[in-house]
Amino acid sequence: MEIYRLRHQMGYSIYGLWAPNSLPTLYYVITPSLGLLKGTPLFPEIMSPWITPFIYVSFVKNMYSLYEALLSGDTLRGWWNGQRMWLVKRITSYLYGVFDTIRKLLGLSKMGFAVTSKVSDEDESKRYEQEIMEFGTASPEYVIIATIALLNLVCLVGGLSQIMKGGGTMPLNVFFLQVILCGVLVIIDIPIYEAMFLRKDKGRIPFPVTLASIGFVMLALFVPTI
Repeated sequence: MEIYRLRHQMGYSIYGLWAPNSLPTLYYVITPSLGLLKGTPLFPEIMSPWITPFIYVSFVKNMYSLYEALLSGDTLRGWWNGQRMWLVKRITSYLYGVFDTIRKLLGLSKMGFAVTSKVSDEDESKRYEQEIMEFGTASPEYVIIATIALLNLVCLVGGLSQIMKGGGTMPLNVFFLQVILCGVLVIIDIPIYEAMFLRKDKGRIPFPVTLASIGFVMLALFVPTI
């Protein structure tokens, strides 16, 4: 019986780690991008043998995830959308779970959440069928999502411009992994940029959320060089 109990504990342990994993995820979507913008390398050079573990882990993890998705009948687009939602959940709901648990351990009150309306109109149903992300309300979760998306866009544009005109002070081989990581995050966040600046429907990100995210990004840019 003990061996079966251990197997069950090992099988379900991954769910207990969902929330704590939000912290390293938050680090990887913020710090490398800021380092790229400020000229601070955080990974080995592309020609260094020490870069092998970083490339290996990233490649194998994503390729196996894609293999599992295709094997279960999912499409490439479905897998890609899943990666986007994986990121969104880790920097919002899972992160809130960590904070809520800490507050509970400290004897503080639980975090409150406003329940949004679940009634869908015809336009919202149409956007759902078209696989267009729905926002619409000025939720704190959307501020986090929009801030991180906008921060990565600013860091990628600023970092690449410095690399191209750096005159050797910021060689690409030194910042290669940071450029790739920041670039992938920007591609993942394309629907967020559309919801912030291009969309005119009711499901777009509200202007107060966009304004708040711009303010937080400006504050982040004043963080001292690492």
